[in-house]
Amino acid sequence: MRNAVLSIVMSSVILSAQTSPLSPESRAQFHGQMSEPVEPFRIIGNIYYVGARNIASYLITTPQGHIMIDTGTREMHSVIRANLDKLGFKLQDIKILLSGHAHFDHVQGHAAMKKATGAKVMAIGEDAAALAAGADKSPLGDEGWDPVAVDRVLKDGDTVTLGGTTLRAVWTPGHTPGCTTWTTTVQDRGKPYSVVFQACGGPNAGVKLVGNTKFPTLIEDTLRSFRVQKTLKPDIYLPMHPESLFAGKVERIKAGEIPNPLLNPEGYTKLIADTEASFQKRIEEERAKTSLK
Repeated sequence: MRNAVLSIVMSSVILSAQTSPLSPESRAQFHGQMSEPVEPFRIIGNIYYVGARNIASYLITTPQGHIMIDTGTREMHSVIRANLDKLGFKLQDIKILLSGHAHFDHVQGHAAMKKATGAKVMAIGEDAAALAAGADKSPLGDEGWDPVAVDRVLKDGDTVTLGGTTLRAVWTPGHTPGCTTWTTTVQDRGKPYSVVFQACGGPNAGVKLVGNTKFPTLIEDTLRSFRVQKTLKPDIYLPMHPESLFAGKVERIKAGEIPNPLLNPEGYTKLIADTEASFQKRIEEERAKTSLK
């Protein structure tokens, strides 16, 4: 039976490699270098970084238990557990599991984390279905994960509240059909700061945009998502691949530098504008190639 299950899993990985635009070399980096351990730290208020080198996992702590956003690759389960221990938090105090989007590098650890903690898994409809199926249902169509039961299916604008902390789910599809931008407000040194967990930057490189028969509204959905993201005005944004943003700032954050080195409203505005411009360029290039045929 074990061999049969292993065969199914390996077949799924091989199929994804054949159909996904993600190269084997890139996929190996996600499971290797990007999943390597790094030291955890408090970012701001009750938000902590407990993830890996360049794949995020964020912990939002409350007096009534904790919320985790993203569990990373399967290799990261032990990394996250070790980071929780280093910070003095208990695994069993994680009560809610959220995700930015259903891709293997962000939710492959969900099933193991749910089993270890008993936490309730919550996700917006389209990505909730992917989590439950254990399959990438996005335009990328890459590796899957162990299926995980979803306890609460969310809609755009729904809130998740625990121990006085509230996060709002903003539906921003494109990268995945249920891609979710999470927003919250934290208190730090007596001041409120708005925070966005930035997970939705449009379809992966290599994904067909023009005339995508499997996702016919991909362009329209993504452009709508950029419009929505432009309305958000966070003081701090936290991406799901944070290595470049964190570079040169982590030790300053740990030292308590004021203002927080991640405080950068203009940076978020520029990020969204640049990402949208890149997406528009991809559309134009694809349409130009199509017209030449």
